[in-house]
Amino acid sequence: MAGQLTRDTTKLPAYQVERRQRILDAAKTLLRSTDFESIQIRDVASTANVALGTVYRYFSSKEHLYATVLYDWSVPFYSADQSWASGLETTGRVAQRLRKALTAFEKKPHFYQTILILRTSSDPNVRELMQQLVLVLEEPFRSDFSTLPPDEAADITAMVWAVLMDLVGRLLSGNKTMPEAAGVLDRFVAMIGLRLEQAKTRGH
Repeated sequence: MAGQLTRDTTKLPAYQVERRQRILDAAKTLLRSTDFESIQIRDVASTANVALGTVYRYFSSKEHLYATVLYDWSVPFYSADQSWASGLETTGRVAQRLRKALTAFEKKPHFYQTILILRTSSDPNVRELMQQLVLVLEEPFRSDFSTLPPDEAADITAMVWAVLMDLVGRLLSGNKTMPEAAGVLDRFVAMIGLRLEQAKTRGH
């Protein structure tokens, strides 16, 4: 049964949905204050007040559990009310999304570090979740760059995430302050804006 229960909980009895969520909440709570590699599954089980074997009924491994934690934490962040973006130009929306992400990772450094670890996981459950997470997180940016050819929009979206993740690393290591990191993001977004204007003027 391990690894067979996914994020689709519609077929689970209510008590299992509640138990699974309790495990996720416990895992998330631990990650706020403890680095991923120091957390043991038994710590999660104890915090959630469930048996150790119960955790493995829902998640095939610690990596699978924390990939789900990251997915459930990140997706609402990007799928929440987007009304704030309606009055902004494309570059304004991109800049705001990146600043929000930078701030979120600064507040939860262990989440950033866990993403780096799980991106190279060989666990098929983890790889699937991380791939789906990337698609969800990239969708707003792909939409912002929809005036560009699809391949170029995908490439720029990949660059956006590469720059963001590098800046988060620099911020957390003390190599950059928040104002400095935000300044780099603003200059990077301004460069994207030049390309968007060029595409608009030339029709791609």
